[in-house]
Amino acid sequence: MIRKDFMARKSGGMSAVSRICQVLEAFTPKDSGLKLSEIGRRTEMPVSSVHAIAHQLADEGLLERSGGEFILGVRLWELAIRAPGTFGLREAALAPMEHAHATIQHHVQLGILSGPDMLYIERLSSPRSVVNFTQVGGRLPWYCSSSGILLTALAEPAIMEKLLSDERPPRPPAPDMSSSEMQQLIRRAQQHRFVVTEGFVHPDATAVSVPIISPWRTSIASMAAVIPSTGTDIESVVTTLRQAARQAGQRLAGSLSRDRL
Repeated sequence: MIRKDFMARKSGGMSAVSRICQVLEAFTPKDSGLKLSEIGRRTEMPVSSVHAIAHQLADEGLLERSGGEFILGVRLWELAIRAPGTFGLREAALAPMEHAHATIQHHVQLGILSGPDMLYIERLSSPRSVVNFTQVGGRLPWYCSSSGILLTALAEPAIMEKLLSDERPPRPPAPDMSSSEMQQLIRRAQQHRFVVTEGFVHPDATAVSVPIISPWRTSIASMAAVIPSTGTDIESVVTTLRQAARQAGQRLAGSLSRDRL
């Protein structure tokens, strides 16, 4: 285990645990290998501190050394897969996603609302799929994706109000919508229970999202397709996604019932 004296130490008003999290969060889906100097730049921490943390994390298997760089360690995956929520959801949704992907023949992805962001936990693609910048393990601000807008609209009132009241820094090509425009989009999402956004991530791509409903009747995730902005039957895509999302919710409920036996 990481030494207790290290875990208890405070520096610069930030706890040791917070510093560890900052080091781990410096890695992104695009940057799987980082030098200590780059980790220091991203975390705004002294390289000497980064050096100590990174080597202790490597000793515990949470990071691994690869040449002159560090990469995320396999032990992180071993720990993460024990979290029943995300991985149970992925397992329940994967087969329905595969059926939807075979029909739609473009990207089909699964995401959850994590704080102010959409976190994508699975994506199925094919060589002819339209351009899509989302990645498994990647995040987008909630207001930049159809999934984020949908899950915000269907969230508990306190969560929805908090997200709507926060600032929404522009992130082109997603449009910089006014509060009234966003409210209108939220109301349409609540009424129709799906969201279509055109050109939010790329001018040539349109996203369509529907909710996955938990056994407790809450919208716990979104299933979305990213399709070409022209020449696609949106109604057919919505129908396919809804069927897959319904099956995913049923499979999740079944898995939870089996766990209680």
